[in-house]
Amino acid sequence: MSDAIPTPAPALKERAGVVNALLDGEQTVLVRHPTLDPGDLEGRFVLYPAYAHQEPARYQSRYEDYYHRASAKPEAGVPIRAVAEVREEFAVSSDDLEALSRHYVYTPAGLRDKYDPDDELRVLLLRVSTLESPTIIEERGSYRGCRTWIELADAVELDLASTTPVLDDTAFAERRAALRDALE
Repeated sequence: MSDAIPTPAPALKERAGVVNALLDGEQTVLVRHPTLDPGDLEGRFVLYPAYAHQEPARYQSRYEDYYHRASAKPEAGVPIRAVAEVREEFAVSSDDLEALSRHYVYTPAGLRDKYDPDDELRVLLLRVSTLESPTIIEERGSYRGCRTWIELADAVELDLASTTPVLDDTAFAERRAALRDALE
């Protein structure tokens, strides 16, 4: 991973349950509609958990706990606990979502409902690392809304030298190979 995050820090907004699954290593990909703000996929970015518009029916039954653990925003603020980097990007049709379902916590139908895809979808393979010292930030009005990328106005202390990958190199390589196999 690159050595620095620019200031202000770029942050990718994703549903809090999905962020938790990424932090636990249960999920290694994000599925995105190609028309959503692509942001800058170069280098590291912060994972910003969003608590609005979470839909429990979108989760695979074995992952429902991720919804329940993240169904309400903590009163203290938004926890910033991880940084990520896109390692690969794939274009897939919505028909490929079943083959990819072991790589994310939503059901294929839940993803179709979320994105209503007419075209190809983007699948981003992420390398996620936890911060040794997570921080809580205030949710500003400028962070709200249906946007994928935001810039954190708060001074977020990010000690990048002390991040720990969620998956070790071997486990990440196995997940990458499994994802590529699923797309063949």
